[in-house]
Amino acid sequence: MGLKNTTVTIVESLRTVEGQLVRVEVLVLLSSLLLVLLAILSPHRHQRGEKSFRFLVWAVYTLSTVLVPYTIGLLEAGPFHDQTFVLWGAVLLVQAGADSLSAYNLRDVEQWKRALLQQGLQILMVLWLMLRCEGRNRSYSATIWVFWILSIAKAHAKFQALREASKADGLMKHTKVVADYMMTEHESGHVFDAATMEGYRYIFHGEDLTLPYFSKPDYRTAIAACAFTTVDAVWRWVDGQSASVFSREHGCILKDIALSFTLFKLLKRRFCRYEHGEAGRAKTRRLVVSGLLRDEAGYTRAFRVIEMELAFLYDFFYTRHQSHTQYVGMTVVFVLPVIVWNAVSGAFSRHYHRTSLEQTVNGIDVIHCITVVLMVIVVVVLVVESRINDQKWRVIDDLHTLTGSSRITWKGEAVPFDDGSRKQAMKLIKKRKHRKLTGRNWDRKLGQYSLLQSFDYHPRNLASILSLGLIEPTRDGQKASKKVDLPEEVVVRVLSRFKANDGHLADGRSALAGNDAGRLSWACELPMHIHTVLVWHIGTTICEVTTPQQVPLTGDRLVAKCLSDYCAYLVAFVPDMLPGHGYDTRRIFNAVVTEAREYLAGCGTMRGRCVKLLELQCSELTILGMGAKLGSELRYRVHDRARRWKVLADLWAELVLFLAPSSDADVHAEKLAAGGEFMTHLWALLIHAGILERPSSSSL
Repeated sequence: MGLKNTTVTIVESLRTVEGQLVRVEVLVLLSSLLLVLLAILSPHRHQRGEKSFRFLVWAVYTLSTVLVPYTIGLLEAGPFHDQTFVLWGAVLLVQAGADSLSAYNLRDVEQWKRALLQQGLQILMVLWLMLRCEGRNRSYSATIWVFWILSIAKAHAKFQALREASKADGLMKHTKVVADYMMTEHESGHVFDAATMEGYRYIFHGEDLTLPYFSKPDYRTAIAACAFTTVDAVWRWVDGQSASVFSREHGCILKDIALSFTLFKLLKRRFCRYEHGEAGRAKTRRLVVSGLLRDEAGYTRAFRVIEMELAFLYDFFYTRHQSHTQYVGMTVVFVLPVIVWNAVSGAFSRHYHRTSLEQTVNGIDVIHCITVVLMVIVVVVLVVESRINDQKWRVIDDLHTLTGSSRITWKGEAVPFDDGSRKQAMKLIKKRKHRKLTGRNWDRKLGQYSLLQSFDYHPRNLASILSLGLIEPTRDGQKASKKVDLPEEVVVRVLSRFKANDGHLADGRSALAGNDAGRLSWACELPMHIHTVLVWHIGTTICEVTTPQQVPLTGDRLVAKCLSDYCAYLVAFVPDMLPGHGYDTRRIFNAVVTEAREYLAGCGTMRGRCVKLLELQCSELTILGMGAKLGSELRYRVHDRARRWKVLADLWAELVLFLAPSSDADVHAEKLAAGGEFMTHLWALLIHAGILERPSSSSL
């Protein structure tokens, strides 16, 4: 009875005006703090791949989208009609349109109309509060109206960015212009040089500002070459500047940013399933082989170009950095002075508007304190948003101003850039810091998984059970090893193998033949790709475990182990990135885990498991049996350890490239928001080399 009486008392107290006030105060503060936390965390989302960090961002994002409208609803429904409470609602409304995160995943992008309707209803609800509010403090009135107008501007910018990224709207429309143009770009007849980008008349800027017309009889979009800026023109302009304007390093960085932005425009076609007119052409392949990979020192540079391209793609889908700069000035000019004015003549003055509701604790006016805290929170959010690192987008704007001959107005008129705009752009672009322009754009870690180490893992899945499946359950054997920093040796080996094959894909047999190990090619001729990955993974693990531990993990051995465990990680955790249906890959993985549990039961050490596997009959046609056979042949037919690791390193470098082509672009975009994947970088690189699918001649 005591517990029941206590519960009834609490419920009744919450129904009183004082109880409703406490509820509103708690929710207002909690909503504001969540929005501050979201503004701080979300700019780093694509740089952090930890599951705990991703869960934290998801939880904050989800709670904020629920609490903010609920709190505004409480303000409207309760007896809170004073200016102070209306100001609270306006503050929440402004912060709800965080600049740093306009969407959590691709589903949010496609559902932008529903989100716009919800935001619009909140704006109208706050307007209704404003029309009903009591009190005539001019400072508060001005602050409320400025915040309300700013919330409309922020909502317009946010949903305009979402609309541009939506496949059903902006993405489809503007990418169509690029897709149709690239169908005929190779017919220009220009001599091309991939090292200098000469002859690569790829669109850098202007496809969304031109007025297209249709060419007959195929009715493709056709635009005049003079209507936009091409990347080769940007490169020529940068090269034409004297050494006193740009250092050689700065000039190379500017050219790489321009190239990344251009490739980003081409990559967007993959999300619309448009045809790639340049695919399979020698000119396209030369762009990567003779351009990005023209020398050994360029391998890491090529990786940085693709990395920045994917950073542009991440911003396009998940943030509105590309349209952020034009609102920073507006925010600083209008909002901060209003907050200062409110502080001087409003909240901190003797004319502070006191509400009809009073609440004091130890003589302190709680409502007044909350108002001050909210104003401070607004300033914090504005400062955080203004310091978002969007240097690359500003460089793009500056380069367009400096290299574009004109801009197209909304009426279709070509207006030349004035000298003042060009001088200002040149002044700004010279100030860009190298460190900020080449900063880290993704997690740069490789997921790792060892089948022989983790097959006996049995998760309890308490979190999944308690959340009623909201948290996806972990499967048996699905225990990832600690992620490793992406070694530069891995990048160099993979890209050098691609260049050695002259930009063509190979399924590993080429690497075996080149290392005089062609008799192992049977392990590359298995029924499905997942068979090949797991068999070579088991074989590599056997070689690793039976290698003396005092040998340092460097060179070929490092490359082979990292790529082997990474491909196994993709099988276990990201099967949709691999060839074949993701569900089939999951079923096969589960079957192999069960098979390993049955055969290796009682083996507690990795060495004991490998020794028992080597005793397995070679006639076994299971993945476990074929992996044991391969491990045995690697140990006894390739006696020299150094040569053995060279074989495995080259094999995995070829195989990971062979697995990279995919028609499922969405899974790559989703992973960009979770720290990124090395496979996504290879997928993008192959697209720009004109490779959209694996060779049909392969026996796999």
